[in-house]
Amino acid sequence: MFAALHLPDLPVVAALRVSPSERGRPCGVVASLGQLDEGKVQVPLIAVSAEARSVGISSGWPLSRALVRCPDFRVLAREPDRERHLLAELIELAESLTPDLEISSPDTLLLDLSRTSSRRLEALHDFMLMEAVVVHARAMTPDLAHLAVRHEPTRGTMLTSAALAGLPLGVLGTLAGSEALLSMLGLWGLRTLGDYLKIPRQDLTERLGPMAGHWHDLLHGKVLRLLRLHRPPESLKQSYDFEDPVQDLESVVFILKRLLHGLSSRLAARHVAASNLEISLRLERGKRLTKTVRLPEPLVAPEAMLHPLQTLLESLQAGAPIVGLDLDAETTLPSSAQREWFGRQLPQPERWAGTLAQLEALLGPGKVGIPVPPANHQPDAFTLRAPGSAGVSSVHHPSCPVPLHRFRPPLPVSVAFESRQDQPLPLAILNGEYRGEITRARGPFPQSGQWWEPTTRWQRLEWDIQLMNHQLLRLVFVPPEHWQLDGRYA
Repeated sequence: MFAALHLPDLPVVAALRVSPSERGRPCGVVASLGQLDEGKVQVPLIAVSAEARSVGISSGWPLSRALVRCPDFRVLAREPDRERHLLAELIELAESLTPDLEISSPDTLLLDLSRTSSRRLEALHDFMLMEAVVVHARAMTPDLAHLAVRHEPTRGTMLTSAALAGLPLGVLGTLAGSEALLSMLGLWGLRTLGDYLKIPRQDLTERLGPMAGHWHDLLHGKVLRLLRLHRPPESLKQSYDFEDPVQDLESVVFILKRLLHGLSSRLAARHVAASNLEISLRLERGKRLTKTVRLPEPLVAPEAMLHPLQTLLESLQAGAPIVGLDLDAETTLPSSAQREWFGRQLPQPERWAGTLAQLEALLGPGKVGIPVPPANHQPDAFTLRAPGSAGVSSVHHPSCPVPLHRFRPPLPVSVAFESRQDQPLPLAILNGEYRGEITRARGPFPQSGQWWEPTTRWQRLEWDIQLMNHQLLRLVFVPPEHWQLDGRYA
């Protein structure tokens, strides 16, 4: 499932932060007030406020038309820095849910919620920024979520097929290359997405081109693309400025929970954990109270990090109202613990180095490590790699799916055989525990390696044999005249 977060009228909200006295009045944003000084009144409105829309003014109108409709219309200059700051605040909100997000436009984010719990999804309905409304919509594909959040009837809901069919065709105007295609569909008499979906895809593609077919697939939920993930900032530090100074602990803990969710998402995106947390309370008159909390173990979950911070805050005496809050963390590799029956993690990884040192002292240097089979396929050959070293990338699986109980060392035997085509054919094992006539044999399977090295070259012939008592064995002939049993099949 995917979600889209949207800040309606972002340029207006950003401009009103600079000119708060204009709130509640019909107003709009133009690219630059310098154009008005030059006498240009045909400049288009980039965005308008809700009050302006209530009197019939829309974005894209020329300023002269807006002034005719509403003489009290206020003109604001665009504030790009404030817009970027608002987008950063929206990203911080989204990271409290998931680190997997895409900036699809300067006022809209797409979120992948596949790793987000249902309990945390409830926070979508409570998202808000200072003096700004945050709306959301959910769908099974990112593009459908983006379309839904742009249309008021589907905001705050999970987009369904019935709701999709009732949307006006103009919703597709947010897609690239839509102007000419939408005008053509309007001439056909299509008014809603349901009308568009009733037309067969092949007919649309033949008449209007591949773009129309792509839209058809997108609306049917067949286009499930990967998000162009937004990379989190390098710094983990997060800050919050209270609108009014606070003195109660509950307000600080409430904001701290929000910052910890964002910190947890950034830690998860980097595959690290927090070892220390640093909290800094900014007080009135420029004073600052900073404390460091050492966590008992590397943590990522926000609930686990909140408890020691809340305990610290309960013991603090700020001495002045709090105007802001900063949170930072030191990172380390996450610790592993066997929390499931079938997990293969180390229960106490911090003691692993001591265990290795004791084993090496007992067995000798160079005799402790991870056995890695070489590329020459020689039976029982391996090299030792140091635990934790690079290069051990995969698990070695046996070549035979039937379990083979190997004899360590192999058992030398005497074998009755006859020669066929310059190769021995075993007939019976004459001595040892597994003596008897060979009733069935598969082979020989010749193996050899390193023939270019006189000192390390090797060669052998293998058979899988069955004796009169139905025992299955692996028999090996090593030239020039050595026979051995490598193992018994279980």
